[in-house]
Amino acid sequence: MLKPWLPVMVALLMVPFAPALPAGAMPPGDDAFWHVWARTDKPVADLQVSRTWMWGLSAFSATMEEPYVERPNGIRVVQYFDKSRMEITDPVGDPRSLWYVTNGLLVAEMVTGKLQLGNNAFEQRAPAEVNVAGDADDPNAPTYATFASLVHLPPLPDGALVVQHLQRDGTITEHPELAAFGVIATYYVPETRHRVAAPFWDFMNSGELVYEDGLYPLAPLFQDPFFATGFPISEAYWTKINVGGMQRHVLIQCFERRCLTYTPDNPEGWKVEAGNVGQHDFRWRYDTDIPGEPPLTQNVHDQLGPTPYMLVASELSGQAAIAFGNQSPYALEVTIQGPVRRVLTLGGCPDCMVYPFDSGRVACREDLEWRGLILPPGNYLIWARWLEGDVPPLGGYWTLVANADYGGNCFYVVQ
Repeated sequence: MLKPWLPVMVALLMVPFAPALPAGAMPPGDDAFWHVWARTDKPVADLQVSRTWMWGLSAFSATMEEPYVERPNGIRVVQYFDKSRMEITDPVGDPRSLWYVTNGLLVAEMVTGKLQLGNNAFEQRAPAEVNVAGDADDPNAPTYATFASLVHLPPLPDGALVVQHLQRDGTITEHPELAAFGVIATYYVPETRHRVAAPFWDFMNSGELVYEDGLYPLAPLFQDPFFATGFPISEAYWTKINVGGMQRHVLIQCFERRCLTYTPDNPEGWKVEAGNVGQHDFRWRYDTDIPGEPPLTQNVHDQLGPTPYMLVASELSGQAAIAFGNQSPYALEVTIQGPVRRVLTLGGCPDCMVYPFDSGRVACREDLEWRGLILPPGNYLIWARWLEGDVPPLGGYWTLVANADYGGNCFYVVQ
């Protein structure tokens, strides 16, 4: 249960703030990796734009060496991110080339079970029985193994409405009511004989805010529409899966390098998202959890992340509890992005003051109004944006652990 009377967890100072990395996370470990990450994801990390991550806030591994037959000493340098793996397969290539850093063919590997060890060298495994999207414990969600039977199916006709519904066992049925979403099949890719669904093709060709040479210009999000995704290896299919414990209609299409999802009722910027393919492949390849991810244990008492107070709440059934209150005179918006995404708007406190810097303020008001959330455990980026007043946004990475109550986290302004 929530304890809104706990001491303050977060004080917001009127100074610029860069999101902190979670335990076990690290920045891109090669200059070339950093430039690829920064172009699409630095604007998101810097809160310049609200849209899906293409890599994630940070890498969750250091740069690593993995076997690759054709490379010097039989190895190549890689680094794992939530949503992909960056690779330098040809270290003597032109670092200015778009393809000097590539995304791993991770989806192709997990769908076929062929773990790539060279241009034509593979280790055969079973396809990954890992949910492509939604909650990891959803027993009905399609897995990468589900898509193994869909690779060779013919494409939809150009302009056809996508009304095909996919089940975990690979069964495809037509649901005419899905036509209400208005999604059509558009661009045909002859290399793999599949057609890209319109929301994904629009996203792959979109103009967005990017990071280039210290500036945030509007430019094509991808310099080549297939750079991040590779070619499609399936058609797009609707499915009904659990997202944050709630059933949602989600369109899924798998490409060689990523699986993309389209959720019509998501906020703008988040309707199309890239799945956590990097996490999935790391677990499948190494048969271990990702570095830095906390164990989901019962009765947790340890101090984790920036939240120093935590109570046991075993009745949460594997979820985490957290509450927010606004002790600032200005209304603010709190965005929680991680295994699920939530946005809270908290009204201002009319009789609350902006505290002097040396006030030593360390406690929340006892009469503060609280908004509580129950969230799946995991790593979250949580930031606050004031809707009035001259207060810069502030954010950071939080680790929420199963069956833990994080009490009341109140926001106030110090100047």
